[in-house]
Amino acid sequence: MKRVLLLIVLLIISIYPLAAQNQALKVVATTTIVADVAKNIGGDLVTVTSLVPPDADAHAFEPTPQDALAVSQADVVLAVGVQYEAFLSGLEENAARTDVVNISDGITIYPFVLEEGAEINGQVDVNVAPLGVLGKDNICGDHPAATESPAALAGCDPHVWTDPQNGKIWADNIAAAFAAQDPTHADTYKANAEAYKMQLQTADDDIRQILSVVPEDRRVLVTNHEFMSYFARAYDFKLVGVVVPGGTTGGETDPQAVAGLINLIKTAGVPAIFAETSANTQMIDSIAGDASVQVVSTLSESLTAAGGVADTYIGYLKYNAQTIADALKGT
Repeated sequence: MKRVLLLIVLLIISIYPLAAQNQALKVVATTTIVADVAKNIGGDLVTVTSLVPPDADAHAFEPTPQDALAVSQADVVLAVGVQYEAFLSGLEENAARTDVVNISDGITIYPFVLEEGAEINGQVDVNVAPLGVLGKDNICGDHPAATESPAALAGCDPHVWTDPQNGKIWADNIAAAFAAQDPTHADTYKANAEAYKMQLQTADDDIRQILSVVPEDRRVLVTNHEFMSYFARAYDFKLVGVVVPGGTTGGETDPQAVAGLINLIKTAGVPAIFAETSANTQMIDSIAGDASVQVVSTLSESLTAAGGVADTYIGYLKYNAQTIADALKGT
């Protein structure tokens, strides 16, 4: 009997390392968009949880104690970075983590283009000079010296994912983060990233085809808040204005600025205001009514719930492109 028990114990000991090795990485992503990219890179080797739920506004997100627990127990925590996740600093502190992966490192970051001085003849030049490369240059508060840099004083636009070329950099960074935690499967993560980057390139090609129906003189955008400048640069659109100033949905509108926006919409011939589905549309509807244009729902900070119109990052990109094309192509 003792011999049988000993054999059982030895068997358990021999199996345990293999079980531990095959255990999926626990990954926490800040948003559903980040989470979807992570799932494509990790596949069955990871379990991914998003802090911000589907159909939600990341700018208004308030984490719960359960979120703090998830962050503390995760093997990998993935964030957009670029000072996007205002809610994350408290979670990092509570979870005693200093290893959050900013997946936008390596992306060329631009300032918000609707800052003072950006307007040119009633429209906005999206070809403003970039601030630098995140993680390499001292920008966006990523480095102590950044606070002394003039570039750091300009607002860094974190909405990099609206250009799928930046999604490719996300894929590489996520693959590297997973490999660092699970080097045994490093080649798998790298291969998955390469395959996903090919899907993103195909999506980019498809988006250009979708948008080809929009004439040059109608490639102008007004949005609820400024989240489409990377899209505008990638696909040759111009920004006219935003309802809520700055790069978040939590700002306040100035009545004088609203009057100016209505005038800009009329003079630029903008046919629609694009508002994220999570936005409070009372002010937007009022501006649209005064300017005699329609309000069109787009996605900005999150994917839709599973089974929705855009429950993947690529689906999100194509959905927004098709929505914009349908609204601006004319008759």
